Parts: sequence; C-alpha cells; structure tokens
Amino acid sequence: MSKIKLSFSFLLSLLLVGMFSAVAFAAGSNPVVTPPGDPVDVKAGLVTDDKGKDNNYNTVDKSNANKTGSGVGGQTENFSNVIKSDDMVKNPDGTHGTQRTHGSYMNNTNSCASCHQTHTGASKNLLFKDGEYATCTACHDGTLGFYNVFTGSNSAGTFGGTHDGNMSVHLANGTVETKAAPGGNQNGTGNWEAEFTCASCHAPHGSYSDRLLHPDPNGMGNILVKDGGKRLENVPVVTDISAKVAAADVTYKDATGADVTINYVLYRSTIGTTVPAAYSAKGLITGDTVLQLMKWNGTAYVNDTDPWLHGYDFDAAHVKHYWTAFKDNTGKEVFDTDQLKKGEILGNGFAGVPASKATLVATVNSIVSGNVARGYVVKLDVSAPDANNVTTTTASSLWASKLANGSANPGYLANRGVAMSTFCSACHTDYLAGSGKETGTFDHAYRHTTTSDSYTCVRCHYAHGTDVTVMRDARGLTYDQIKADTTNYFPTVTDPTAREAVVKDYLLDKNPSSALKRYTNMAVCWGCHTSSHSEGTRNTDTYQYNPTPGVDTDRNGIEFDY
Repeated sequence: MSKIKLSFSFLLSLLLVGMFSAVAFAAGSNPVVTPPGDPVDVKAGLVTDDKGKDNNYNTVDKSNANKTGSGVGGQTENFSNVIKSDDMVKNPDGTHGTQRTHGSYMNNTNSCASCHQTHTGASKNLLFKDGEYATCTACHDGTLGFYNVFTGSNSAGTFGGTHDGNMSVHLANGTVETKAAPGGNQNGTGNWEAEFTCASCHAPHGSYSDRLLHPDPNGMGNILVKDGGKRLENVPVVTDISAKVAAADVTYKDATGADVTINYVLYRSTIGTTVPAAYSAKGLITGDTVLQLMKWNGTAYVNDTDPWLHGYDFDAAHVKHYWTAFKDNTGKEVFDTDQLKKGEILGNGFAGVPASKATLVATVNSIVSGNVARGYVVKLDVSAPDANNVTTTTASSLWASKLANGSANPGYLANRGVAMSTFCSACHTDYLAGSGKETGTFDHAYRHTTTSDSYTCVRCHYAHGTDVTVMRDARGLTYDQIKADTTNYFPTVTDPTAREAVVKDYLLDKNPSSALKRYTNMAVCWGCHTSSHSEGTRNTDTYQYNPTPGVDTDRNGIEFDY
C-alpha cells in the first residue's frame, strides 16, 4: 500500500491517518491502519524533511538545473521563486507577463517545469514529487498563495480536519482504485482499475470546466450513452435539419428498464454571410465547412456544445482508432479529430474546416456517419481572479435560483447543477437518479433525486471533504457563524474556550462516515424538508425557527446566499 510517501507537513500526516480511517466506509474494505510514508521520518509527531521524497533543488543536492520544486512544500513563502512562467514575453507588443501553470500554454512556455523534471523525476510522468497527490499538494497546501485544499471553502470543503472533528475526505492519494466509489460499478465499463488521485477529478494541463474539472472523468466520455457514458456511435451526417431524422433515433433501456430514445445528427453545412459567434471565435469565416453535433429537443434540432474528445486507442493490429472519427459510405474512417494531422478547427460540439483546405473539405463532404466521444463541462459562479489568480465560488449557484431573501441568485444558470451531478456520477454511477422509482445504471433501488438543479450532489456533499469547522446546521450556519451568534445559540456560554467546545459538540456528526456531508447529522435532510408534504414532518411549535427578519427568513431552513 505504500505507493505514495508524503512527509512535507504535519498536517498531511494527520490527513493521511484520517483518510485511511475513512476508506473502510468508502470502499467497503477493511480499515488500513498504517498510512503511506516512512515512519522513521516522523519524530515526536513532526515530519522533519522531505528531501528523500522528491527531487527538489537546493544548494547542496543540485538535482535539476531548471530548479523544479524550488519554493514549494512549505519551504518558503516566496511565491515568485516557484518555477512556472514568470517574466515571459506574452503580448504582441513585446511586454512581459505571467503565463498560466495549468493550461492555456504559450509557444514559449516554461510552465512545464512547475511540475515536471525532464530526466530526474521522482515518480512516473516525471513529476518532481513522489506521486500526483504529493505534487499537487506541494503547492495547494496554502504556502504559495494558490488554492489551499486543506482550508474549508463553500465550494469544495477541505482535505484537512481531525479525528475528533469527524474528518471525512475523498481518498485522493492513489491508495485506492476508482471502483471504490460508493454507487459505482466495480466490474463494468470505465477506467475502474485506475488509482484515485487528484487527477481523477482535475485535469492539470487544462480543462473546459471551472476548477480544472476533468473533461473525461473515469474514462466515461468514451463510454456509450447506454452504458452510462457520453459516447455516441454511428451518428448520421445530414445536410437538412428542417425535420426530425428518424434514422438518427437511438433507443436503449434506462435504469428502470424503460425504453428511452435520443436523436442526434451531425449537421454538415457551409457558413453563410452571418457567422455564428461560436464559429467566428475559432477563426472560421463565410464559406468554411462546419460539422455540428445537434440533438432533437422535441420540436427542433439544437446545438450540442459538449466538446469532442480526440483521444485514440490501438486495435490488435496496432491500427490507431480515434474516439471521435467519421466514416465514408464504405465504413472506412476518413476524418478524425487529430488537429495536428488534419488541420481542422475544433470548437464546443463542432469541427470546422477552412475553405482553403480543399482536399480536407472534399473528405468531410464524403462522410456519412460518425462516432463522437464527448467531454464533461461544469461551470461555476466565480468571481474575478485576484492578484494570485485565486477566485471565489458561490456554491449555491449550482442549486439555488433565488437567494434566501427571495431575490434572484445572480450566478444561477439553468442546468449547471445537473452538469455537476453528471460529473460526480462518472464514478458514483448509480447515484444520478430521480426519486419515486427504482433507478440505477447497474443496480436498481429507490434513490434521492440528483437530476435537477434543485437537488444536486453538491447541495448535500462537499467534493474534497469536511469536518465540524466547515459543516453546517439546518439553517446553513457554520462553526464560525454559530460561535459569533450569541443571541440565538448558547447565549449563556460566554467563555471563548467553553463556547468553542459547545459549538463543536453541536456540529459533531453522531454517525461519522466518509459521506463528505455538507450538513451535520440529519440536518442534511432537515434543512430542506422542514416543510415536507409528509404530514408527520410538517413544522410544529417545537421547530427551531427564529422569525426575526435577517436572522432566518427562509422557512425551508437553509440560507442560500453564502
């Protein structure tokens, strides 16, 4: 089990103990007592040094001329020392700036050196730390001004915490496989044997989503829709979308055994004098040819904007087959999404070919069907980046169209919450469901609704983890807020130390698990169901509700505007 050796802070050693205590719940396996790492490195509960765990650069052991790793892992607070992309020419006028570490790389980038060493990496993929988890947390532990994954946030929760605070976290250090996911499929399609790490959910080299959420979690972007993924197969190419194309119907059995029909076409057209914004943003102009994926919405075809994945596999004869590829009338793959090879322009849900590429245009005009692997996209309500490129997230925009005071939530957009639940269900496959009937991709049971913006995975759960310092009660109040509210919570307990203890006890989960709950105990239910249609749980005189305006004006409990 000692695959990853972490020893760069006492916090991480505590984290690993807690994470391993949680894996028994998450994976249904026996608890692992010994965390990864070498016990001889731990003295009196403190980690002494991490030099043996990576290929860091210092004045004694000059293992890397590019100084990868200098200034990370808690060794300095100097943000600018980290080798990433500072002082690089980035603008047409020759001015300098800072390039991005994760994605959007420029042609003169030096950002690769932030994480990789060309010849002396400490682990596979030439990472300068021993493993993906150690590499990511070397910067994302709060020492460099980046997002601190060990400090609670409204959007993701925390990887930190303590045993006595009921710590519960995603076990993302590579010691379990993806198939450990509750609600997942241990033997079915998908990349279930892969180690679960930070990169299982986040794409370090760039993403279509906010927070670098992975476009292909668990490999489900290239799994057929009927098996719970997003891949479409043998989609017909058409030049007329004035009416529904019956030949494009794909029928499969849903989780309840009922027939579900979806209808996708690949619309081939030549851009007219009015160039749609999505096409012009990619440099396409009048006269260029476009292949657009479209879905029948019941009355008309509308653009499907899921980005196309352009990975590939090899068959037994070592012939390369792209996940997204298009065939002529003989069944031969004649057009694919290898941009460097073919020169087409990819956008969200379409491929465009400039009119100047006459041979390629002729090839596109010959295709009759295609397979399309599609990526996952999740957009959050985020603020503008600050000086350290850090933004804040309003998590409630994923499920609340209105704030607690009744006004519109400015960050809410329809279907953002569903997109988040769909992302989570790439691993927690059976948990994307509606209530009131037996549902599930691989096994059937009655489940809570997660397929609407009102009820999403992140309304009840954090992504990283939780403990009493970030959990909430049914009114949506946190540890710090309750401590400060001496009028409504424990008014007779005024001593700061005693007050911290009583508030902690109030928020302590009495049934600790690895559920990553956003609300403590069954407040995760009571926060929404205080006005349930069930007669037995309607509000009574004993319901803990304060009618004072500004304190709690939402009779359904949860305050959304946080």
